[in-house]
Amino acid sequence: MKHIISLLTLFLCCTSLHAQDRVVEQPAFEVRNTNTLEFQKIILNDTATIMYVDAYYRPKYWIKIVDETTLEANGKSYRIKASDGIKLNEEFWMPESGTASFRLIFPPLPKDTKTIDFIEGNDKGAFKIWGIRLDGKTPTVDFPNVKKPEKAPVLEKPELKSGIATLNGKFIGYKPGMDEELPIWVFNILTAGADQNTINVKPDGSFKLEIPLLHISNVVLSGNSVVHTRFYIKPGETTSIEINMPEICRAQSKIQSSKPSLGNKFYFTGALADINNDLANNPVEEPSFSVRSQEEYDQMMKDISTMTVDQYKTYWTEKYQKAVDQLNQLTGISDAHRQLIAMKLKHELADQLLGYRAIEYAYRQTNKIPKDSVLVNYVKPIATQDYFNFLPELLSNDPYFIYNGNAAYLLRGLQFTNFTGKEIKLEKDEKFPDNTADIARIMGTDKGFLFDMLAAQKLAASISEFRPLDEQELAKANTLNPALKEELIKMNDKLKLTIEENKKKSGYTVNRVNIADIPSEELFNAITTPYRGKVVFVDFWATWCGPCRMAMKETEPVKKEYEGKDVVFLYLAAENSPKGTWEQMIPDIKGEHYRVTAEQWEYWGKKFGINGVPSYMVVAKDGTPVHFQVGFMGVDKMKEMIDKELAK
Repeated sequence: MKHIISLLTLFLCCTSLHAQDRVVEQPAFEVRNTNTLEFQKIILNDTATIMYVDAYYRPKYWIKIVDETTLEANGKSYRIKASDGIKLNEEFWMPESGTASFRLIFPPLPKDTKTIDFIEGNDKGAFKIWGIRLDGKTPTVDFPNVKKPEKAPVLEKPELKSGIATLNGKFIGYKPGMDEELPIWVFNILTAGADQNTINVKPDGSFKLEIPLLHISNVVLSGNSVVHTRFYIKPGETTSIEINMPEICRAQSKIQSSKPSLGNKFYFTGALADINNDLANNPVEEPSFSVRSQEEYDQMMKDISTMTVDQYKTYWTEKYQKAVDQLNQLTGISDAHRQLIAMKLKHELADQLLGYRAIEYAYRQTNKIPKDSVLVNYVKPIATQDYFNFLPELLSNDPYFIYNGNAAYLLRGLQFTNFTGKEIKLEKDEKFPDNTADIARIMGTDKGFLFDMLAAQKLAASISEFRPLDEQELAKANTLNPALKEELIKMNDKLKLTIEENKKKSGYTVNRVNIADIPSEELFNAITTPYRGKVVFVDFWATWCGPCRMAMKETEPVKKEYEGKDVVFLYLAAENSPKGTWEQMIPDIKGEHYRVTAEQWEYWGKKFGINGVPSYMVVAKDGTPVHFQVGFMGVDKMKEMIDKELAK
């Protein structure tokens, strides 16, 4: 090792003594797919090209630079020769500071080279930075200038109307090697979730997507590791967006962000263009009182752990009022933008106040009391009926409600809130009682947009749980807004067709091992024993878990790659996944399936640390669990872990 270090030191010394170095300080670049790497300087001479790199990443997580890394220039590739401060092909664990510096050494470049591309391999997660300038210049971008509208943008009143929203777009500065498929999330107020759609990007950076909608909808476009934006689309109309990748990348760079702007980041035309341009190109630090860091969360939990329900209400109301005061002092934003922020703040407060049961959870966490332990001398927090007098002020009973994408979750939470002023005890498998009458009492009416959406959400929930609507539910759907009725009937008919198709499907196995009489402590071993000699990827999931289903979608292509290999995909759910729903969902999830009792699941939770779903485990060929984590690790990490065990 000392010999290797000495050779590297000699190599670096020789390059620094050889000829006259050309030094490019903080070189500009055109676009990139990462915010992790920054180039402080590049030294060029006739012996080597040395890149001084600063890395920024999560503390205690690793990054890697592979030995296939190249500089691309003038149609040629220059493969990395050495490194200093980081070992090629090895995991480099980031320190507590989240920053690190190292050098990468490449062959010399032709003296007339003006731009280079940094390509760290061809894997999906590889670092790529295009158009790094060696001539001291900055990139130029031909991007439309957003003109200020003659009239200030206003929020159009939404109406319920089914239709196809067309989204046309183009990534300016798009490069081969960037993501060709990007997720776009549409908040679905009926299902209280976010529907994932996929954008297929053409080689020139353009794309087109048609999305069925029920109303003006808030969507989130995220991809290429640097783009993340929200905007609105409308059923029956077309919205177009141009995305200025060079400016987005420049603004996010720790080094280049202080340099002159390359224009607006986004340019919208078509439906809702004025409000979209206003929101996208006039970024402000919006007032908020939501918890944004682990430190804030820990302090909040400590604060509320000893509170009464009324103290809890005052605690969050005061935080809300401070945020409102900040909003009132905010300048340079349109009235429409201000209206949206005010609505979001109201919904944040409603969400916090409806979640007063967090007091008990905080008490347990602060005092390190397990959730299944009996609390001694503890008065369970129960909100009085008067506690909920905030609802009419915070929740508008009109269609503007849906401009906030998170309103869907808020509506769902309303349906599971106890407004009675006394404790509700549910027996096993007993459903939470219908509280519509309680909400009507508080709101002073049982009519209006809010109540239509609550009724529609309940019916949609039944369909989402793979339970077709019965005659009584269909009759209820007939009383709703025609657009809601039409959408629910469409969803119901699609479900019935799916159920029939599921009867014909194969590729999944249920309860290969009879688990009925197996003790909890022996169950996991009993289930996995038939797969000895194979790598088992275990997915702990639930039918009602949106992130579980999203991750399953992402893993489908990966599973196909392992067909015919010694890899088993095992899916474990508990009784809180309704049996009928589970039976209808698993035909689309190829693999081995088990649905265990609450007692068995609880044992696994304590043994493996399953404190949420989805959770994942990798089991080696000899039956030894070698990795466990809560939350999906991403397909690249998933493949890496499986391949590692397969190779043994």
